[in-house]
Amino acid sequence: MGEVLIGREVGLRHGLGCVHNSRVNDCVAPLTPLPRVPLQAEPVKVAVTGAAGPTAYSLLYSIANGEVCGDQQPVALALLDSSSMLGVLRGVAMELQDCAFPLLQGMTVTDRDEVGFVGADVAVLLDAVSDGAEPSDLWKASVRRFRAHGRALDTYASKAVKVLVVGGSANTNCLVAMISAPSIPAGNFTCLTRRDRDRDQAVPHWEAPVMRAGAHRFSNSASVAKATCDHLSAWWSGTKQGEWTSMGVVSDRNGYGIPEGLIYPFPVTVQAGRWHIIPGLVLPPLLRQKMALYARELLRERDIALASLVKSHL
Repeated sequence: MGEVLIGREVGLRHGLGCVHNSRVNDCVAPLTPLPRVPLQAEPVKVAVTGAAGPTAYSLLYSIANGEVCGDQQPVALALLDSSSMLGVLRGVAMELQDCAFPLLQGMTVTDRDEVGFVGADVAVLLDAVSDGAEPSDLWKASVRRFRAHGRALDTYASKAVKVLVVGGSANTNCLVAMISAPSIPAGNFTCLTRRDRDRDQAVPHWEAPVMRAGAHRFSNSASVAKATCDHLSAWWSGTKQGEWTSMGVVSDRNGYGIPEGLIYPFPVTVQAGRWHIIPGLVLPPLLRQKMALYARELLRERDIALASLVKSHL
């Protein structure tokens, strides 16, 4: 039975023959029903914000073809972006439909968190705020957005949802979302740092992600999408024996002298969907200094973000 939504959402389900726009039952494009495949598992629902952007464009295909959750795990996508980008999202949805990915069992396009996050098992937040006349304006907009995301996840998503934040100030944006979703475990929130680790994999140390300030500055959409896919895959399926990855995770009880209450890049292993900070690494003095410097930077960001929450009564 197809999903018929009122408002700006688009529902694509088995048997639904059209895409609905802001007018009720106004069919704008015929669609072929998504192919059914003989899979036993229930679809994993993956919600992606900023889904009209170039990073999401690359990432969505990786999710749909099994690179994140495995080649036997069906998925359902929820594509979220601003109302002005819904036309683009409809086009992306139709392209994914045309690819006829066997694992892709459904899609929803929306500009509303309360629709896109319903039942989400994975949430990828790609919509970092990048435009602002003044730094203070940028922080206000960013805090407002990720406060809203966190609250919506807390209300509508699965309590086991895995949340990954990508983009500028990802560490602090992740922290804001985390504290806004008190019913979801803090360990379910991470931010992307893996791109630096992958680029420097010839250096078998933790140094590269810290030296490059973790997930703060990304520019190449394809490489960000690849790193995001790899991060999610490791989180979903686990790291191999003897291997580790880098994730921005909550710093509580980290064992490396980093202040608690931050989202900070650490070397981790992952088993059964849970990350574990690798303990007891012997670190050179220079790296410890750089870690402390980065921690101070994140503390300043955290204080600015929390002050903005208070001033804005969010």
